[in-house]
Amino acid sequence: MKPILAAIIMTFLAVSMAEAVPVQSPETPTAPLTCGGDEPYWSLRLGADGQARFSDGDGETSTSRFTMQQSRNTTLIAGAIFGSKADISAVIGHETCSVTASDEDKPMSISVWYKGGLLSGCCQPG
Repeated sequence: MKPILAAIIMTFLAVSMAEAVPVQSPETPTAPLTCGGDEPYWSLRLGADGQARFSDGDGETSTSRFTMQQSRNTTLIAGAIFGSKADISAVIGHETCSVTASDEDKPMSISVWYKGGLLSGCCQPG
């Protein structure tokens, strides 16, 4: 009886753990991503090599590893944390946007928290 009970418990745990593994949504972007904004100008590239390259437009640049986490929210795609002390964070959304009125639409919006301020812009694959 004990081997049968043990087998049932192990089967239950295996099924439960398989369901606990997060599945990446088709909407979750994969690196590389190129993002940027105006007023003030800034740029961010999330590379396939795991490096975030950020420029604030004032000549200050930062290159560091980044982590991206998928959101379970329907309007947010993912969040990225980077910077020398993980002090820069970004949220990428599903909304199409353009940086200027004459700019073509990009498939994703982005908000970046940097030096106590909020920057907004757009992202696209590549």
